[in-house]
Amino acid sequence: MRTVRNLVQRVGVMGVIAAGVFVPRVAHAQVDGTPSSDGLPGAALVSQIIGWMMWLSLMASLGAFIYGAALWRGGARSGNSMRAEDGRNYVAGGAIGALLTGLAVVVINTFFAAGQGG
Repeated sequence: MRTVRNLVQRVGVMGVIAAGVFVPRVAHAQVDGTPSSDGLPGAALVSQIIGWMMWLSLMASLGAFIYGAALWRGGARSGNSMRAEDGRNYVAGGAIGALLTGLAVVVINTFFAAGQGG
């Protein structure tokens, strides 16, 4: 059994070597992976819509933060701990939402650069 396996391995290695010797060398085309919006119809509109979505996200985060602060203050003043806790959650959610909105472009560009090996 062992000799058969050795024979198969040697024949396989010889086949790979022969294929490398007898196959003509072809210059492989390099793929360009640089994103570009040049000539893309509607690219400016897509970019503008992304900007609008970021603005809407920031306004929603600001609204949650202000509402949460008012709820937190009102709950604390009236001794309603559940309302105060809900207010703290809204404040934290608004802050995290603004953080993620600001980090979105940085995170995407960082992951893209890491994916390119650079």
